[in-house]
Order: sequence, then structure tokens, then C-alpha cells
Amino acid sequence: MDYFADQVPNRGIEELEQLAIDVARHLDELKADRIVVLRVREMIHISSFFILASGRSSRQVRMMGDSAERFLKPMHLPRLGFHGRDDARWFCLDHGEIVLHLFEQEAREYYDLENLWARAPRVEIEFRSSTISSEPEDAA
Repeated sequence: MDYFADQVPNRGIEELEQLAIDVARHLDELKADRIVVLRVREMIHISSFFILASGRSSRQVRMMGDSAERFLKPMHLPRLGFHGRDDARWFCLDHGEIVLHLFEQEAREYYDLENLWARAPRVEIEFRSSTISSEPEDAA
């Protein structure tokens, strides 16, 4: 479904961040690995958050993307584009303010978006089993 600008709710950064956290938690429920939410708003001005997550197979990656689409639909966050669903090594879902990058492990290592966007602050998220910190792993 296409949305016109006057049909899309205008959301503040706090609401967008909560929506990104909710999507990340949804991916966690789907057994996604290495979920990271990056706040990129101050760096690129065309998006607010990137969500990165890995799956163990192209089938899982495709399933995570399809499920995330169904999860986001009632939020009326229009999908501006998508790429990679068919082979699902890197399935990118562009919802403007929130962009999901879902990878097979090997593709995630190859593209290394965490390194490319290393200056972007990480959003702290509490999952059921652990806490993902906004600090890089080697910052201790």
C-alpha cells in the first residue's frame, strides 16, 4: 500500500526510537542474532535508525524480513523500498526513518556495516536474555 505524505503520522525522535526498539525486540523473538540499533539521524539526515540483525540461513533472514514487514504495517511507517529478499543474504527494508539490514552471518561480516557506521551511537536495548549496550564491545 502506498501512503501519501498527509496520511503518514509525523513522529518525533523518541517515538521513532521506541519503534526501532520494538522492531529489535520482535527480531529477538524470532531468534535473530547480533541485533544492533544505530542512531544515524545526525549523520545522514534521511533516516533516523538502522537496525542490523543476523540470521543463520537465507530462509531465516527472509522470514525475519517478512515478519518485520507485518509488524510494521499497523504502524503506518511506509516502506520506501526493499532489496535482497529473493536471495536473502542481505535483506534491506527501507522505511525511511527506520532501515532494517538483515544478513546471513557471512554477508554481515563482508559488508561490515558496524564498522562503516562506527561513529553512530548504539541504542541500548534490554532483551529477555541480555542487555545490548550503546558502548562498543571492546570499549571496556
